Amino acid sequence: MASSLGMIEALSYVPPRVARHYGVVPLQREASGLVFAARDPSDWRLKSILARHARGPFRIIQLDPDVLDYALGTWYGASGALHEFLEICNDPGRPSGLDSKDHTVAPAVRFVELLLEAALSERASDVHFVPDPERPTLRFRVDGLLAERPAPQPDLARRALSRIKALCGLDLGTCTYAQDGQFRHLWRGETVDVRVSILPTDRGEVAVLRLLTEKIVQRSLHDLGLPEAVQRRMKTIAAAPHGLTIVAGPTGAGKTTTMHAVLRLVDAKRRNLISIEDPIEIRSPGMRQVPVRSRAGLDFANVLRAVVRQDPDVIFVGETRDAETARLVLQASLAGHLVFTTVHANDCPTIFERFDELGASRRTLAETTLAVVSQRLVRLRCPMCAGTGCFPCEGSGLRGRQAIFECLPVKGEVAELVARGAPAAVVLACARKAGFRSLRDHAAELVDAGRTTAAEVVRVLGEDVP
Repeated sequence: MASSLGMIEALSYVPPRVARHYGVVPLQREASGLVFAARDPSDWRLKSILARHARGPFRIIQLDPDVLDYALGTWYGASGALHEFLEICNDPGRPSGLDSKDHTVAPAVRFVELLLEAALSERASDVHFVPDPERPTLRFRVDGLLAERPAPQPDLARRALSRIKALCGLDLGTCTYAQDGQFRHLWRGETVDVRVSILPTDRGEVAVLRLLTEKIVQRSLHDLGLPEAVQRRMKTIAAAPHGLTIVAGPTGAGKTTTMHAVLRLVDAKRRNLISIEDPIEIRSPGMRQVPVRSRAGLDFANVLRAVVRQDPDVIFVGETRDAETARLVLQASLAGHLVFTTVHANDCPTIFERFDELGASRRTLAETTLAVVSQRLVRLRCPMCAGTGCFPCEGSGLRGRQAIFECLPVKGEVAELVARGAPAAVVLACARKAGFRSLRDHAAELVDAGRTTAAEVVRVLGEDVP
């Protein structure tokens, strides 16, 4: 049975300079040996080189040119350059195909540059860098899952962490408390916001870098994959004079991206839009954005009190996480403002129970809420291999993600049940009678259309327990 090769193993079989020169990539391992894909499988020089690197039996096949070009451009482009740079750092006498910049710039500086280039070329949303004194690790979060990448030796890892701190203007002399910062990186003519979190552990500090590009954040509701009915509902809400809309989902489900897509539908020339965010991850023209600074006493509740005195028409509260913020959010929507917020809840019906836990009035919630929305992100079938597994998707058969949604308007019998404090199961049963379509319903449509798999839906939503 064939198995796909991970990136680190793949790079060990074919050095980047060989891959780029001959147009060859390691594809998979079979019982009989390794399988390579190349532009010209008959090239005798390539066969001779692979015989030295394969360390055993192998065969060479032709591959779809688009798949081959993607593999060469991604893993043997920026990611290959990172891998080769680290090998040179460990063996300075080793010949390379790297440019002169790699030999003239300080190693820690160059490593951080190559790290960002590799992460961005692989569409990573986050970089997890652990400069462990014995075994540093580097992982990229791609399509919601972490994948290990080549890491530097301990000394270079320690200096690279200091470089990251310096870019953020953080305290280089301390490693005893958490620090947050940010910096900007220019990539292919595009400015990337890099949000950095430094956390001390028993094995030293670890860093997580979140990468935000304009291409990622400037998406419409259609781009995000909202069903047509939900798009129409959101457009209606964006034009409403007042009321509350709540979006639920776990961290990393894309709630903020969805909210900004909705807010871009608001007429910013005629209405005053103000957001309160922690941190500001997406820059939206036409909206005044206020960052939360908890250490300075500016939490969501305190900032919201100040915002309502700024004559706002539309307010976005990045997250409702405490009782005081929940009370003020409801109060603002009652006072004639159009309010949007997010909350951690499993689905639409449980949003009301979450506000219960925060001490909010169910009756006020029913009176002010226009709709509640819940969302998740599911991986899609890889367009390169149609789900069979290939080099770009690292053998998973899945590449890229789309959001799945459910939207529950709060009106009629649903509003009455919410006001009476009915359990989530009762609210759901009522909503079903009115045609409510759940996250699983939306996911099932994607499975039926061949865009994702049932196993992926189970991974994201869990088993459907009756």
